[in-house]
Amino acid sequence: MDVIWEEGKATAERVREALSDQPHDSTVRTLLRVLETKGYLTHEVRGKVFVYRPAIGRQKAQKKALHSVLTQFFGGSAEDLVLRLIEDRQITPEQLEDLRRKPAKDVPQEPSQFESQDKEPV
Repeated sequence: MDVIWEEGKATAERVREALSDQPHDSTVRTLLRVLETKGYLTHEVRGKVFVYRPAIGRQKAQKKALHSVLTQFFGGSAEDLVLRLIEDRQITPEQLEDLRRKPAKDVPQEPSQFESQDKEPV
C-alpha cells in the first residue's frame, strides 16, 4: 500500500520492485487482488497490465486495520493493545507519556464509525 499511496498508482511489477525482499510476482499479484477485494485498491486495465490506485486514504486504512486488530486480537480493548506494545518494548512508558501530553488532532465530535451505533446521546 505504501508504494501505491506514495506514487498514486502502480503496477504489480512496480510494487514488487519497490519491496526490499523482492517477493515472487504471483505473491504480489495475489496480495494486490486481496487488497482490492477488501476495498483498499481499485484497478484499471491498460493493455495487458493492471494499474492499481488506492481506493481509500492511508488514515482511513489505518483506522480499519486498527479496528480489525483490536476486535480480533484484543477483544476491543485498546488498553490491552497498549499494554502489549509496552510489554513487547514497541513503545516505552516515556513515549506513552509524551503521547498523552500531545493534543489530539482532529478529535471527532461524534462517535467514530467503530463505536456502537446503539448509544444514545447524553
